[in-house]
Amino acid sequence: MPTSAASIAAAAHQRQWRALGLLCGLGLGLAPIAPEVCAALRALVGADAAALFWLDAQGRPEGFFHEDSPAEVQDLFLNEFERLFAGPDEINVHTLARIDGPRIGRLMAPGAQYFRSNSYNLLVRASGHQHTLDLRVEAGGRARAIAMLFRASGAGFTADDAALLERAAGWLARAFAQPIGHDCSQAGGHGGPLGHVVLDAAGQRPLYADETATQLLRQSNLAGLGLRAAAALALPPDLPQRLGVAHAGDAARSAVPGGWLAVSRLALHALAGGPAQHLLTLQLQRPLGVEVVRRVLALPLSPLQGDIAVLAGLGHARADCHRLAGVSEAALKKHLRVVFAATGAADWEDLAQRLRR
Repeated sequence: MPTSAASIAAAAHQRQWRALGLLCGLGLGLAPIAPEVCAALRALVGADAAALFWLDAQGRPEGFFHEDSPAEVQDLFLNEFERLFAGPDEINVHTLARIDGPRIGRLMAPGAQYFRSNSYNLLVRASGHQHTLDLRVEAGGRARAIAMLFRASGAGFTADDAALLERAAGWLARAFAQPIGHDCSQAGGHGGPLGHVVLDAAGQRPLYADETATQLLRQSNLAGLGLRAAAALALPPDLPQRLGVAHAGDAARSAVPGGWLAVSRLALHALAGGPAQHLLTLQLQRPLGVEVVRRVLALPLSPLQGDIAVLAGLGHARADCHRLAGVSEAALKKHLRVVFAATGAADWEDLAQRLRR
């Protein structure tokens, strides 16, 4: 019997909810999984684009991921937030982070003040968006992120759309909770190519950045590092401080879209008795857990079987399934036969290797 369009759409939605649950359950925060989360939210609600903004303890944006905003707009947000978008007449990420306001839908039908604001005219409208649906993500007693969906034209978002996005709030909050029995933030990930920035010896300011470092910095979307639109990279003079490596020997890691930007600082050998320059080494570390989830979602498995497979890919022991997946030994054996058949794995250890390689 032919599959109806409605059943196909329902299955696609179920897959998006599963993706949200598995990705957020990794406990990585939202920055490393932002591209996948935005794609899922956009598909679930039905929007033209999505964005995520993660916040510091004061509710100010530390970074963001936006699916389709122009480079010039992204740079403006990152570099001029305090000057242009933090005033009393602005309704933006910082305003939406206040926990004394509604959690969902403040921008669905805003007042006239919003349409006169810099936030709307320089950011939202400049990105080609007409309608916005917003959600505040709370965890640990404070706002941790703002999710936004956009439509370029046509009908605005409805109460049903808002209910769908609000349903996702619990999953998004889970991204900031410690996963039970496994710390995915410490799990090994796939490191990308290395980039390098040379600092001068006197002021320790950036002198040169290679192409890889340039791309990493442009894609990091960290506050104060709006560099996407510039034809020639103009690094801020306090770049080491912004990246958390103020001194030789320092190392730091910042959550950015798609993973973590890892930075280390090394003092180079001085030449001819002169002062030593310093070298920053940059690398994007992609979470292994995200790749494991992506591979599991592509398999013909039930939700429970997918949960079991993810546990293997994340490095759990087979015995952990009884506690973490809530299955008996007899049920686990039955489900593992299906998982092994779907992956070609011979046993638990082989399954883990296939999902992690």
